[in-house]
Amino acid sequence: MMIFAVDTCSLIALQYSGYLSTIAETVDIVITKRIHSELEGIGIFTDNDAAAAREILKLLHILTIVKVPPRSTGEEELIEVALQKKCDFIVSDDIRAMPKLKMTNTSTLFSTHLLYYLFRAGMMSKEEGL
Repeated sequence: MMIFAVDTCSLIALQYSGYLSTIAETVDIVITKRIHSELEGIGIFTDNDAAAAREILKLLHILTIVKVPPRSTGEEELIEVALQKKCDFIVSDDIRAMPKLKMTNTSTLFSTHLLYYLFRAGMMSKEEGL
C-alpha cells in the first residue's frame, strides 16, 4: 500500500470532496500529532472548515498518526514523516511550502491530484472528479 503524508489543509479539501474516506481505504494516510491538534482546534468553530475537521477526526481510526520532533510548521513535520515512514508522496495545498517539500526527494502532490488518482483507478467518474 502506498503511503501519503498529508497536511491539514489537504485533509480538509479532500473531506470537502466527499472522498477522503475512500482515499484512506486505498492508501495509508499519515499525519502528525500537530496536524491532529490543528484539526481539533479548527473543529471547535461553527463554519464549514470546522465541520470538515470534525468529520476527519471521526476517521482517525483509518489514519496513521506519527509522533515527530516538533517543527515550526505542519509541513515541516511532514518532511520528517516522509523520511521516517518512507512515504511515497507528500500532499500539501500550501504553495509556499512546495519548494521546501520538494527538497525531500519525496514526490509532492496537491490534494486535487488524489482525486485524479481515484478517477484513474476507476473509483470515481470524470464528472465527480471535476
